[in-house]
Amino acid sequence: MKIWRTSIIITLILSIAVSTKGQSLCDTLPFIQCQKNLIYVNGDKNINTLIQKFENINSTQQESIKIVHIGDSHLQAGFLTEKIKQKLFQFYAEEDTVVSPGFIFPYTIAQTNNPFFYKVDYSGDWEWCKNIDAEKTCKLGLSGITVRTNDSLAFFSIKMQNERYNYPKKYFFNSVKIFHNTDSTISIKVNDKKVISKNAYSVIQLDKLTDSILVSININDTSSFFELYGIIFENDKSKINYHTIGVNGATAQSYLKCDYFSRHLAIINPDLIIISLGTNEAYDDDLPDLEHEYILKDLILQIKDISSNAAIILVTPNDHLKNREFSNNNILLVRDNILKICNDFQLSFWDFYSIMGGENSILKWYEKGLSSEDKLHFKKIGYEIQGELFVKAFIDLIEN
Repeated sequence: MKIWRTSIIITLILSIAVSTKGQSLCDTLPFIQCQKNLIYVNGDKNINTLIQKFENINSTQQESIKIVHIGDSHLQAGFLTEKIKQKLFQFYAEEDTVVSPGFIFPYTIAQTNNPFFYKVDYSGDWEWCKNIDAEKTCKLGLSGITVRTNDSLAFFSIKMQNERYNYPKKYFFNSVKIFHNTDSTISIKVNDKKVISKNAYSVIQLDKLTDSILVSININDTSSFFELYGIIFENDKSKINYHTIGVNGATAQSYLKCDYFSRHLAIINPDLIIISLGTNEAYDDDLPDLEHEYILKDLILQIKDISSNAAIILVTPNDHLKNREFSNNNILLVRDNILKICNDFQLSFWDFYSIMGGENSILKWYEKGLSSEDKLHFKKIGYEIQGELFVKAFIDLIEN
């Protein structure tokens, strides 16, 4: 009962008192180290270009700012990144603009948890594979998950849950990019309109803004499979396009398995890439310390090779317990590797581990009803608090 009451109080604080420029949240939760809530630029020269783009965001000549956030289960659920997206939209977007959902994946088809802000329905027989699978059995793209079918009657639909969730900014789009395999025996329609197929994706420009699509798939040769790697929803009014990529259980190594990772990232051409990985590496009993450093460096080098002008921010993993009761000493090893890599490559970082309170701070988050029973993940409200903290640090970086 105590946890439930505390959770209600914090919900009220979040909805009433917390602003990106205020400290009410930190005063209420004193275990959060608000003096450490900074994004350390660490010599990243691309940050200056990013800041200039945000300063000119409402200029008619300024193109939309594209952000890609890559991570694991902390991102797949969508609670953290949706809080970040909505706060950025509110702070920077003009009041009369609609915003785009960005990169999404129909996780429901792969029989895993789908982010709450859009609903997926589908029909037909589908198979799936993930970048966390022990044996790689398919081609993978930026999303880290592939769903595929050779069912000629297969279709899927995606609808934004604008009516269900009272977000200040609603999701609408009129441009759809579908990342999929190239096969002349397969044709795709979106809302009954045939798409234009390119080398790595198909694209369609809709006649008007909408919040839903129906994708029908026509397969002339049932020995061929339609493979879906992800979808981008955009509109020509949204000043920020925030693309979330998250897979439960993912590590840096998981994304190195993705065949079309670089190709899809190049299509997005991001201005900022946020990397939130390390939890699953730290959870490994036999964490190979040096190997983790080299693998994460490999991923960053691949990203920098494709997106050389993008600013990069690394996020340290949160404190957590192993098997709900044991402190995980590996977290500090992973955190130290991340900070070392940031120094080596002159990358920015946000040290969430220290900001949330450091060692065993997850117990304090749990006592306040902010973390899940596993003391590894957060509840929705906990992720929203993390999002509030990140946005405050990010806006302080841009504004100051």
